[in-house]
Amino acid sequence: MSSLPSGTVTFLFTDIEGSTKLAQEHPDEMPALLARHNEILDQAIQKQNGFVFQIVGDSFCAAFHSANDAVNAALNAQRSLYIENWSPTPLKVRMGIHTGPAQLREVDAKEGIYSGYATMALTQRIMSSGHGGQILLSQSVHDLVKDALPEKTDLRDMGERRLKNIEKPGRIYQLTVPDLPSEFPPLKTLESFNHNLPAQLTSFIGRQKELNEIIELVDSNRIVTLVGMGGAGKTRLSLRVGNECLGKFENGVWFVELASITDPVLVPQTLLSIFNLRGSSHRTTLDVLTDYLRPKELLLVLDNCEHLIEICAQISDTLLHTCPRLKILTSSREPLGIAGEASFLVPPLATPDLDHLPPMENLLDYESICLFVERAVIVKPGFELTKDNASFVAQTCSRLDGIPLAIELAAARIKVLSPEQIAARLDDRFHLLTGGSRTALPRQQTLLAMIDWSYSLLNDQERTLFRRLAVFVGGWTLEAAESVCPDDEPGGILPHDILDLLTHLVDKSLLTTEEVMGQTRYHRLETIRQYSREKFLETGEVEEVRNWHLSYFVRFSESAEQGLMSSDQIFWGNRMKVEQDNLRAALEWGLRINPYAALRIAGASNLHWTAGGYSAEGFRWTQKALSEAEKHTSDNGLSTEKKLIARAKALRGLTRLYLSLGDNANAKLSAEESVALYRQSGDRRGLAFALAILAYPLEFLGERTQAETVLSESISIARAEEYVYVLCRSLNILSRVTIQLHHDFATSKRYVEEAYHLARDSKLRYQEAQSLEILGLIAIDTKDFPEARLYFTESARIYDEVGASFNVVLEKSNLAHLERQTGDYANALELYRETILTFRDIGQTGAVSHQLECFGFIAVALNQNGHAMQLFAAASALREKAGTPMRPEEKTYFDEQIKSLRDKMGSPTLEWIWTKGHTLSMDKAIKLAIEEIHE
Repeated sequence: MSSLPSGTVTFLFTDIEGSTKLAQEHPDEMPALLARHNEILDQAIQKQNGFVFQIVGDSFCAAFHSANDAVNAALNAQRSLYIENWSPTPLKVRMGIHTGPAQLREVDAKEGIYSGYATMALTQRIMSSGHGGQILLSQSVHDLVKDALPEKTDLRDMGERRLKNIEKPGRIYQLTVPDLPSEFPPLKTLESFNHNLPAQLTSFIGRQKELNEIIELVDSNRIVTLVGMGGAGKTRLSLRVGNECLGKFENGVWFVELASITDPVLVPQTLLSIFNLRGSSHRTTLDVLTDYLRPKELLLVLDNCEHLIEICAQISDTLLHTCPRLKILTSSREPLGIAGEASFLVPPLATPDLDHLPPMENLLDYESICLFVERAVIVKPGFELTKDNASFVAQTCSRLDGIPLAIELAAARIKVLSPEQIAARLDDRFHLLTGGSRTALPRQQTLLAMIDWSYSLLNDQERTLFRRLAVFVGGWTLEAAESVCPDDEPGGILPHDILDLLTHLVDKSLLTTEEVMGQTRYHRLETIRQYSREKFLETGEVEEVRNWHLSYFVRFSESAEQGLMSSDQIFWGNRMKVEQDNLRAALEWGLRINPYAALRIAGASNLHWTAGGYSAEGFRWTQKALSEAEKHTSDNGLSTEKKLIARAKALRGLTRLYLSLGDNANAKLSAEESVALYRQSGDRRGLAFALAILAYPLEFLGERTQAETVLSESISIARAEEYVYVLCRSLNILSRVTIQLHHDFATSKRYVEEAYHLARDSKLRYQEAQSLEILGLIAIDTKDFPEARLYFTESARIYDEVGASFNVVLEKSNLAHLERQTGDYANALELYRETILTFRDIGQTGAVSHQLECFGFIAVALNQNGHAMQLFAAASALREKAGTPMRPEEKTYFDEQIKSLRDKMGSPTLEWIWTKGHTLSMDKAIKLAIEEIHE
């Protein structure tokens, strides 16, 4: 690799003229002809110290250290090809040579050995403009070889030429020698084709996949429409497709810009002017146009049709029916809606994932980043992507949704703002992103104007729905929109209107859709969301629509709660996850305007919060809702009993949240209040559930007799009410309490096995996993470690299946405890290193404390006594701060370990190390555990 040319490289590209036709006419002979062709080119290139780095079909790509070597290789190859006795047909090869910057990269089968797209693209275009037997050179090669040409060699100036998809015209030269043909047809540059495609002043970035797909559509359909939101790059893509198709249409490619036309009557006249036609007093404009186009083979490109959609559809339909060799490519915010139309949704440019940002050197693989950098260089020469600005450029491109116009407008601000300043101002993006090209249409000069244009094309109902949809955060379903967005005003939006209106907004590229769990879910790009929110806030209906949104998500969360206690646990768990942002918005509004509605959401969301790892967030919402509801005096339309139940359910949920955060004392208090309220309400099923939850803190605090009593009552009610969900839960807890109180493993196992079979028969997967977990704990108590490992592993698998991520971590922790007890410290440490970080990240301080203690227990076993004492002290400090004391059996084992250390180390040393560990922050204690405790 080190000997290959890099930095400034001269490329020689070749291919056989008409090879596809030759292969069809001479299929048997073509392999031998190609083999000889390859041999001639290989020899000529190698003789001049060239390197063939790619062969695609009959096309060769070679790199040289010097332009003279490339020229000599091309001459020698053409001479050998010319004198070869070809049979049955000669092979004629066209060649292009260009010198420019290119760097070697690590060999990659997909990306090739060289980076330097612009240099290689120009070489390819120069070669493609020639004919078989012709050698063409760029200006850079001409300047390098003009004073050292081989004898009797000349350079013929072919003039400045516009090459397909190359921004600026460039001068091309033909290499001529007396012993080779020198007269060829005109070069196949843009000047040689019939077209009116405008020259592009800036480069076209990426889009190769989309380009190929659109060209395939044009090849196989009479009419293709590029659909996308404003600023998505539809016009640039249309022009690029037109350039690529120039050689495919005998009568050329003709571009019609419709953006500046406001009167539909002017569209036919505009088309006439494109072809220099005149109207007639005796015939309609469309008849004149049809007669002209009827015999011709051409591609008509109609750009920006959205505001003239009806007339464009009528004209296109007429032309396609009367002009058999005509094809049409249109761009619009929505399809034309005529027979035979193929639509292509123009996606945003690729953007990096901000949560997993790739290394800086890989960022330019993203089209959005390339566009930003290239446009920034135009306004600020010398700008480049660096380690200091890369993350801010990536943030800008991602938050602008990969919209090309938005990115170009942002890059233009590089003149006066740093990338960091641009990224920081994106919350006010409509003021930031102004000042586009003065020659562009007004709506293309600012981001706000671009979206204003789309909004102005909507009818009244579409505008109303578009504004109201701003109430949703993170997407919505058809059901949600039908519940939240209609009104009862005369001429307003009815529920049955919503589907058609949503479809119209999707067609107009203002909404996007995705399939989630068998349902269509609607979204907006962030830029559109901010715009719709501003329009929404300008209206007087914000409070009313937010109230509708709140009411819907109260009903949704309560339905989800019932679903989470049924055989549909997985489905409803996933639904709650995707609606997380909407639930937050509803809770926020409820706390301001209707605390009891917020309280109902909080109570109903508890199963989702605790299982999904959202305990810390759920705790904050529930506490706020309880506090605000207590202060709120109005009835909010709720009866006293319903308010009582809402508070009881929220307190029951708060208990579970306290438990997940390790605060057993407060968990007991909230559970006891919940039970008392349920007894007042007469809600027997709610009472059974609250009693089951009360058993948890009672058990953890060592009040096992009281736990047994409340569980017996819970089981009795649950059996009477046929409440299988709570019955399984209570039997599982009673199984644990039975061992702790009576050491009766047989009875304990009978309880948990009943729970397991009930759960499995009822398809309550979460409870099934819970029973397996308890069977694993029983197996540990009876020293059946292999069986315990199987139970924990299967429990974790089912918890993962139902999306209970917090419980998955708990099972990994159980497995770590198991490995520790069996003396497999290496595996135990590996699991603890994972679980302690997860517990830290989700705010489980009590669990972090316990994990630090477990690291300490292993440290004691490994005679790492100083580390053990520091970890014990740090865990103790965390427990004191968070109010999460140990369970009685945990305290007994912990005291035994401390006594063991005291015997080994002596009291003075122990006290000094304890003091040191007690001052460690949580992160420093975790770092000590992970990095210093090794087998």
